[in-house]
Amino acid sequence: MSTFAQFSYGEKRFETQTRLARRAIENQTFSRLHQLLRWNVLIDLSIIKVLRNSGSKTPGMDGKTRKDYTTDRQKMELREQVKDILRHYTSSPVRRIYIPKPHKVHEKRPLGIPNIADRAAQDVVRSILEPIYESKQHPHSYGFRPFRCTHHAIERIRWLIGQQKYEWIVEMDIKGFFDAVNHDILINILSKYIRDKKLLKVIRHMLEAGLVYDGEFHETDLGVPQGGIVSPLLGNIYLTELDNFISGLYECHTKWGRSKAQIPCFIIRYADDAVILCKSKEDAEILKEMITLFLGESLQLELSVEKTLVTHVDKGFDFLGFNIRRWKRQNMRKVLVKPSRKAVQKFKQTVSRDSKMLLSLPGIEAIKGLNAKIRGFAEYFRRGNSKEVFRDIDHYLWWLVLHRLTQRTGKSRSYVAKTHLFRYNMDINHPQYRKYISRNFGFKDEGNGGVHMLDQLQYYKIEYPSKCSQKHPYVKEDREQLDSDRKLNELLRVHQKRFLHRLFGRDNWFSFRTDVVKRQKGYCVGCRRKLTKGYTHVYFQDSSSHLEHPEDEWNEYLIALCISCYKRKQRKERLQKQIAL
Repeated sequence: MSTFAQFSYGEKRFETQTRLARRAIENQTFSRLHQLLRWNVLIDLSIIKVLRNSGSKTPGMDGKTRKDYTTDRQKMELREQVKDILRHYTSSPVRRIYIPKPHKVHEKRPLGIPNIADRAAQDVVRSILEPIYESKQHPHSYGFRPFRCTHHAIERIRWLIGQQKYEWIVEMDIKGFFDAVNHDILINILSKYIRDKKLLKVIRHMLEAGLVYDGEFHETDLGVPQGGIVSPLLGNIYLTELDNFISGLYECHTKWGRSKAQIPCFIIRYADDAVILCKSKEDAEILKEMITLFLGESLQLELSVEKTLVTHVDKGFDFLGFNIRRWKRQNMRKVLVKPSRKAVQKFKQTVSRDSKMLLSLPGIEAIKGLNAKIRGFAEYFRRGNSKEVFRDIDHYLWWLVLHRLTQRTGKSRSYVAKTHLFRYNMDINHPQYRKYISRNFGFKDEGNGGVHMLDQLQYYKIEYPSKCSQKHPYVKEDREQLDSDRKLNELLRVHQKRFLHRLFGRDNWFSFRTDVVKRQKGYCVGCRRKLTKGYTHVYFQDSSSHLEHPEDEWNEYLIALCISCYKRKQRKERLQKQIAL
């Protein structure tokens, strides 16, 4: 039997991480962590994680990818390489490339690509540091932390503006943050709790490994390499000092202490992007000056003068691809969260470029490629007030694809409309659900029947994210609840995705499915087991319910069953019919 990555390794790692987390919660220090660096459990699981990641297809300086580590023997050799890196502090330089910034047109950011062995070594360090520093980080830091996402940050801002009336925003932009982190300051911050000098030495050598760009070696006296597995965590640890400084002015005080505070303010941060909300313009200007001084003196960082702005919420501001502003009419006030103009512009540029696939690829493949882009945009931006923007983009896509198809066929628009324009056919299988009447472009699938059609953004359900749970992901009881919530959300997403079908635009049946699963909290009503993807059936308790009751009452008569209970129910009904005959 192979000795690489045994089945029990995941459980052993979590038990160790739980012990680290509990000690960190009690504010204890850590002095013998270097022993964990040579533990096969952590190393093997890190190797598996790195090789499964799509980034392992990209080679580092040694030219190796995951194709070079397919057998257990090769993986065990990789394990020894990782041990050597952690034992002898021999990290290799990273290969630097530049990639476009998300949601920012015409801007690029540097990306460092380490060797596979260095990535695994970094993940070992991350798996030790993360449970320790999860309890040390600010509750409203959302970037690169387990069970947190951009939408939690957006929801926090929406709540502070809408419910707490914070109207002035300091939009922070730290100049070249990931290239400006001071290594000495970072090690000093880590040493407050990490007293293990060997582990700190490993981290310093990872930071100072250097980079190669255009075949030329460059030393890295400052910064953490973007693209490194441990870099986001180290960046968060560094900026937690800023979080604590801002929250110390107001947020972390008791109710009595807040009444004495001079500047009511809250910080919301996602990696190096942050906004600070306060009550008045004067407070915002004072805060801006205080932050500038703190960053310069304590962290040796600099705010970008051009990009650090003081903005009123009625004017609106961009954050994480969304535009957030307060809309007022007479006595009504509402916080609107929409895709930013830059994000919409970039998406239109992307689909305009990718729509050229229609000129060269088979039609079905081209439609699938465009639909993947549309789904990615929709899944991110449907958690906001995006209907109007989605409708505008649908209109743009309709005319764009029409133009490409006229180029593809060399025929007139009327010919293209006759051959490639199809109606979302809501009455093929479910005539009672015929609600959305629309037409869009597609290609017939002669082999399997039906039509592969271009998705429409307006058919994606708009949802608003819930507040972020403050449960600790490395405390067993909290982790079980977080895992349970995540599995339920994944199950709901599966049902929601099914309303887009190659033959249909949107089918209300799948909206009902989602509501029923949510009502039952992800459990089967028959056996009380967890419902899972691909093994869930939503069923009428009485087969005539959909005929006897109007559509808006169907939810009351639907239940969600696991596949086993559903088959058992089907057999029972067939038996009853046979007895009746």
